[in-house]
Amino acid sequence: MNTLNSFRSSETGNGESRDWRSRISEFEFWNKRFLESPSRNLRSKIVGFTLLEVLVAVAILGIALAVLLGSVNKNLILASQSKSLTIAGILAQKKLTEIELEGFPEVREEQGEFEEAPGFIWFLSVRPFDIRELGTAIRVVSLLITWDEGKEDFEVTLAVSDFR
Repeated sequence: MNTLNSFRSSETGNGESRDWRSRISEFEFWNKRFLESPSRNLRSKIVGFTLLEVLVAVAILGIALAVLLGSVNKNLILASQSKSLTIAGILAQKKLTEIELEGFPEVREEQGEFEEAPGFIWFLSVRPFDIRELGTAIRVVSLLITWDEGKEDFEVTLAVSDFR
């Protein structure tokens, strides 16, 4: 009974007892005054974005991120291809230098894998090229370098003469 009485009435700061009904009517009074006051309009107090604005912003952000990630992915692919092409060019230059240092190349066909770059395979073809009017022997040296299991290649062809 004591708990029920404390719920139904409460003490104010100056020792007076107030009924719960008076508390509700006081709340309604202040709530009504707040809602009807032109200086404290409820609509003017709401700050933030609507759901539609948030959804549009998220959609724009999603599209922008998809485009950016696509560009980054394409950039990584191009960088990898550029690296492989540069390695193939350096390996071709090395192999052709070895052939030139041998002197005038013999007619032959060979293939092998570069020890310093696993996965890069070379194919060499030395063929004769006859032009009688020049009066000298000519060899056409073709070097093909493949990588990525033969999906990518780099080819260099040059002519070497025995002219002294």
